[in-house]
Amino acid sequence: MADEHHAMRLETGVTLVNALTGEHVHGRPRTALRGQDLVRAATEALGNGQVDLLTAERLRNLASRLREIIESLSRREQDRAAGLLNRMLVDSKARPSLHRHGEQSWQLRFHGPEADLVQQWAAALAVSVAAALGDDIPHRVGLCAAPRCDQVYIDASQAQIKRFCGLACQNRVKAAAYRARRSGS
Repeated sequence: MADEHHAMRLETGVTLVNALTGEHVHGRPRTALRGQDLVRAATEALGNGQVDLLTAERLRNLASRLREIIESLSRREQDRAAGLLNRMLVDSKARPSLHRHGEQSWQLRFHGPEADLVQQWAAALAVSVAAALGDDIPHRVGLCAAPRCDQVYIDASQAQIKRFCGLACQNRVKAAAYRARRSGS
């Protein structure tokens, strides 16, 4: 159950990173999101919640920090990633506590009841990434290997051999390799 919870948080974190950060997507330059486009992207990445412009900008800062950790992990710089993650855990004030709303069952949270949306996500993402790193599964997150794409991904495959953010980049790289082989023969 806890592993599923962390996996869902990691998926949301990757979605947030890809939606709000990065300079290239699938070989194309990406323009920085501003104003209502940023608000819309942040809201869609989270899948719920009320996001205003200030919250969206704070979420982009959170996503940038998470991107830096994932990039370190993809370069196999676990010590650097752990240092960045420890800083994020401290800054987010992540601490486990049980919360209950009304008659619902108790739920484990990593933020206090006073935390706003960004603080809640910062704590949850920091703990989930820390759990992944602590369980020695940093190879499960990565940066797309395709040229001009800096999307991040989670590799949920059994073989753990994923290199691309999706089929678009995988096909783009394979087509380029095919063209290079044909022009060389």
